[in-house]
Amino acid sequence: MKLVFLGRDLMLSSRVEGAAQNLGFSVSHAADVAGAITALSNDECRLVFVDLQLPGLDIVALVEGVRKIEDAEVLIVACGPHVHEQRLNEARQAGCDRVVTRGQFDRDANSILQA
Repeated sequence: MKLVFLGRDLMLSSRVEGAAQNLGFSVSHAADVAGAITALSNDECRLVFVDLQLPGLDIVALVEGVRKIEDAEVLIVACGPHVHEQRLNEARQAGCDRVVTRGQFDRDANSILQA
């Protein structure tokens, strides 16, 4: 299986890559919504992991774009600092399948990606 990491944070990216490798997943990187949607056109991609701190991120556009991909069952996991409650709530309202804080991801990375 393959996942797409949408973000530019190198620390979070390395944590996602480490957890993905533990589960046997490969990781593609995208720096913007358009790049993530393009990467998701690969049939093996089943998950997009979104860093909610990505500058200029339009979470609604991302969710809408992912949901328009025909015959794809892609899960969207959004992650952000617990102090950014508004961004976390926006991700939930936009329709992300799972929204977690960075602390939650640090503790449960494997189970979050595996689910």
